[in-house]
Amino acid sequence: MSEGNDLTVGASEENLYTRALMALMIIIYGAVLVRTAWISDDACITFRTVENFINGYGLRYNPAERVQTYTHPLWLFCLSVIHFFVDRIYYTSLALSMGLSIFAVILLGTRIAIFPLMGMLAIWALIQSKAFVDYSTSGLENPLTHLLLAGCALVYFSPEMTRKRLFLLSLFSSLVALNRLDAILLVLPLVIHSMFRYRKLTGLFIIALGFLPLIAWECFSVVYYGFPFPNTAYAKLNTGIPMMRLAKQGILYFFDSLDKDPITLLGIFVAVFFSWFSKDTKLRVLSVGIALYLVYIVKIGGDFMSGRFFATPFFLSMMILSRLPVPSNAAFLSVPFALVLLFGFLPETPNLMSDGKLDWDPKVNRFNKGIADERKFYFQRTGLLTIDRGWVMPDKGGRRASTFGPGVEKMTTLGFHGYHAGPDRHLVDIWGLADPLIARLPTYGAPTWSNRIGHFTRHIPEGYLETLETGEDSMEDRDLADYFQHLTLIVRGDIGAPNRFRTIWKMNTGAYDHLIDFERYIRPPRDLETGGDGEEERGNADELTNETADPGSNNEP
Repeated sequence: MSEGNDLTVGASEENLYTRALMALMIIIYGAVLVRTAWISDDACITFRTVENFINGYGLRYNPAERVQTYTHPLWLFCLSVIHFFVDRIYYTSLALSMGLSIFAVILLGTRIAIFPLMGMLAIWALIQSKAFVDYSTSGLENPLTHLLLAGCALVYFSPEMTRKRLFLLSLFSSLVALNRLDAILLVLPLVIHSMFRYRKLTGLFIIALGFLPLIAWECFSVVYYGFPFPNTAYAKLNTGIPMMRLAKQGILYFFDSLDKDPITLLGIFVAVFFSWFSKDTKLRVLSVGIALYLVYIVKIGGDFMSGRFFATPFFLSMMILSRLPVPSNAAFLSVPFALVLLFGFLPETPNLMSDGKLDWDPKVNRFNKGIADERKFYFQRTGLLTIDRGWVMPDKGGRRASTFGPGVEKMTTLGFHGYHAGPDRHLVDIWGLADPLIARLPTYGAPTWSNRIGHFTRHIPEGYLETLETGEDSMEDRDLADYFQHLTLIVRGDIGAPNRFRTIWKMNTGAYDHLIDFERYIRPPRDLETGGDGEEERGNADELTNETADPGSNNEP
């Protein structure tokens, strides 16, 4: 009898010890988030739309036009609901990001992980990953994506796929895509595999029901904006840049991550590798989604934010790791824990050592093929640990924009400046991220493109800014002026205006594409070829001077 009691007490003590270690891991993660919290310039593009939305201007960046400049509708609505009740969007976005991210990590360690020790190893790796920590704040959608993926995993790893679970998996997957459309690549294999597990034809109907939020949003997007995808998608895909050149840039994005944050990519590859030696088919299916997303990263040329696109597949990889069996001798786990710590300290600024002194030194730090350490670049402007300097957050650099007043302005960056400029200032960016016409022009110099990925410079047509300023047609290119008139009906006309939906159909099916002289706009303007005043429009991150790389300026890296 006493022997049984001893076993019970021993198991209870071991369980208490495990819970204490897990709690310690989560506390460390929360502390790291506070020390590294920051806001990116891109997040302020969404912040401006949120401000316009809750102030009655609609879901728009420039109130005069219905243009979707954000890629994360669900994240935007979450921010809007909270910001409606709480005024300080800087603090609310950081608090929401941290809360969602910590919740996602708790689910991974306590619900998704089969063995607590493997769950703690996964969390320990997340703490050391620069990409995962950097984008667990930043004001972007990553934390919500991670929490929704944790919800997908909880349903997917259930022993039996019932009708209810198939619906829930489809619903979570739909919300993942609604939060960021390209993330559907990560969950699509799970949905397909679950449909086969369900083994009933009605599974297709159940999946369709689960995807109703995404379907509803796409319908709304076509009706309200006139297009099924964000304006940024058209700006970044309609470039004329050779596919192989983009793929080369995508491969460089991988090498940049290995250089700045080796644990992230190594963790992904290790988890995917071991998933194929596991007896659990679900882990292999999960790795297929990760592999699809990695191929997608190469195809689109990666990103200018170092590590951003690897944060989410790394989180999924840690799910795989958390479900692998514990070695027969648990003491062997001390080796991977030590290796994770070692690799976590290889970056210039390890997460565990990051503090308010983190700063970008233009004399030392350089851009790597147009890829930048965004948190380091902006931390002294937007870091949570720097707010005691009397700045008006989210940053100090854009406040002067609030004094400019109404008018039309050509910009290279839209975030901080646009947020502070207010709704009366109409911003036209040379990348076409927020302008529907510029987004549909080809990138000039496309065959020899060398800008930052996602920033494809367009030539602003002669007379276009004057047309926006006065409302009178001043454009020199008469065919493009005709194209702009059709586009204006879609983005500026009444939603129910006569012929608007016919124009939407024709615009989306390419009926007006012949009005754009691609050869005219793909060639650099003469003043750029001769090094004239237009040289600023090149935006080549590899050629930025120390002055333009100064975080005190209004230029992104």
